[in-house]
Amino acid sequence: MASGASPDAKLAVRRFVSSCVEVLNGYRPAAHLRRLAQPREAGMVVAQGLVGAQRVAEARRRSKLPVKARRTSPVAVVRSSLCEPRPGAVEAAVVLMAGDRTWAMALRLEQHGEAWLATTMRLI
Repeated sequence: MASGASPDAKLAVRRFVSSCVEVLNGYRPAAHLRRLAQPREAGMVVAQGLVGAQRVAEARRRSKLPVKARRTSPVAVVRSSLCEPRPGAVEAAVVLMAGDRTWAMALRLEQHGEAWLATTMRLI
């Protein structure tokens, strides 16, 4: 498996992760991930976004942080690691933080024409 990723693949991952973070923070509905996914996998990608947003909201409710800190600590990307196992496919592991919780997201994007579309996305 080749390490690293092409500039196009890196940009595609950055854009996809940015959209996912907006979903997790409640700034955009999970359904917006549908257009960023392969049609046959879109339902799973949207479902993972919805479940992730619910998990983040629940973690905020249960947090021991003061109420104000819970509301003002959005999900943020801490670091990411990418590899391009073949041209036109990129896989990434992303570390996210929300308040006092750390999350991981794994994803795969594949290039179709000019578009990079998600085939898999899991929030762990």
